[in-house]
Amino acid sequence: MFSFFFKRYDAILRMEHTLLNRARIAILVQLLSAFSILSVLLFALYFFTEHNILLYRISILMMLFIFGLVMIFMKVPWKKVGHYFIFCLTCFILSNLLLLKNGINIVTVQYVMMIVTGGFYILGAGWGLFYSLLNTLPLVILFTLQQFYRLELPFATQSINIYSYNFSIIINFLMLIFIHYFFFRAFKSTSQKEQLLTANLKNALVSAQKIAEDKTNFLSTMSHELRTPLNAVIGITNVLLENDPKSEQKENLDILHFSAENLMSTINDILSFNRLDSGMEKLELHAFRLDQLLTNVYGALKYRSSAKGLDFSLVIDDRLKGILLLGDKGRLTQILFNLAGNAIKFTAHGFVKINVHLEELNQDVCTIKFELSDSGIGIPKNQIGYIFEPYFRAKHDNNRQYHGTGLGLSIARRLVFLHGGELTFQSQEGHGTTFKFQLSMKKVENSKEQENPGLKPADIDISHLRILIAEDNEINVMVLQKTLARWNLKGDVAQDGQKALRAVENGNYDVVFMDINMPVMDGFEASRRIRQLNDPVKSRSYIIALTASIDISVELHPGSQYLDDFMLKPFYPDELREKLEKVAMRR
Repeated sequence: MFSFFFKRYDAILRMEHTLLNRARIAILVQLLSAFSILSVLLFALYFFTEHNILLYRISILMMLFIFGLVMIFMKVPWKKVGHYFIFCLTCFILSNLLLLKNGINIVTVQYVMMIVTGGFYILGAGWGLFYSLLNTLPLVILFTLQQFYRLELPFATQSINIYSYNFSIIINFLMLIFIHYFFFRAFKSTSQKEQLLTANLKNALVSAQKIAEDKTNFLSTMSHELRTPLNAVIGITNVLLENDPKSEQKENLDILHFSAENLMSTINDILSFNRLDSGMEKLELHAFRLDQLLTNVYGALKYRSSAKGLDFSLVIDDRLKGILLLGDKGRLTQILFNLAGNAIKFTAHGFVKINVHLEELNQDVCTIKFELSDSGIGIPKNQIGYIFEPYFRAKHDNNRQYHGTGLGLSIARRLVFLHGGELTFQSQEGHGTTFKFQLSMKKVENSKEQENPGLKPADIDISHLRILIAEDNEINVMVLQKTLARWNLKGDVAQDGQKALRAVENGNYDVVFMDINMPVMDGFEASRRIRQLNDPVKSRSYIIALTASIDISVELHPGSQYLDDFMLKPFYPDELREKLEKVAMRR
């Protein structure tokens, strides 16, 4: 029988996860046990010595305390049993005050102290205060009446047995000592556990910060190692495509260019996710034509969809054609590329459709609805809740034929959120998927230059610009020189930062293409020293950082304050031309 109660008691304790609650349960159970045993002993003492009303009172209390133990082991919530126990003690105290001669005695005071202590320790501050006041106020009132008004209660006729009185005093003192010792031992254990947890959390935070730093360094290194050869591949491919290759050569170059762009897209996904994850990504608002952007996205993906024999279509609301909107062209392009690219990837046959509709025009703000649907493999129901998770790829029976980082949808969703929208979807496995989102963009009035394609910035003369190329990689220098030659430009070359500084001191350059990672002196230090030159013209040379490292590391570096602009490798001829035109307009 005892083993049953011990097992049940142990099971009750295991149900609580905190040390303090376990201590409260232990105090409650052991107080109930102690009072039950005390009641049994007092009952026996009064039964064999005195037969009066106190015997019946003790009999009732004995049954109440034993019933409290039964309640605990019958899995009644321990807080309810705690209220029951304190209430029983309260009744016992009130009966002492009413029935005993000189009811305010040390035993009664001990029970009041036990209620005050047990009420706070077992039930907490609120209920502890309630039960403390409930028991101390009658004691204070009765004491006042007896001391100052010599009032005697008419029912207080019973005398307590001296043996039971002394025995109760000893037991009560022991229980008071036990309550405090047990609770504060649990409190000390909790405090030690909390200190250990705090120390572990601090260590975990340091480890997490170290991991985050290592991740950024790793991405920076990998970005540099991948972008450097890609810069040569894409750059030379662009140069060869500009030299009117034969049809069969152009086909091979197109395939090479397409493969390099795919690899570049994967790298960009990783970098974009890292920027979004670190909160570095911000919108860059410029005026652009949405219909042209959509046409370009469609044209770029048309080759891929045609190769699979898909019906790839683009539907643009006529009200959106020809108007200028203020928004982030690059981020919106990335969203559409990720969603449409995924649709093409996961559709073996059927269609992929991009539908863009003007939902609302409120004064000069356009609310535009984007919908991308396909007839592809769809998403299994049990995986729908995970598709926006980073690195997640839905599992199908033929999953091996699909490749990628698993970041595309996560990036698209975060970029839509960055625009103030929400990316939603509907999907049925085997029947396709539809993604939807709405963006609000401000409408911009068309200027004459924007209306007339013949007056584009491309007509700005840049042939007079004096250029310095600070780069230690010969292939990168060759790519940049060949690209500049298309516009009748040639740059001087410095193989490290120190030589670049000397070249600027001894010459006059409008633009310095500054590689960040160079021997002897890196690009940041070289840029800082150029800004400190005494010659105001030379110190204000337009410095464009050329880097194959992750762009977050450039922006966060203290040396970025000495740069005017930066370009990631591999760069694109149009991007390079745009930056040179910006410099030419300033000169």
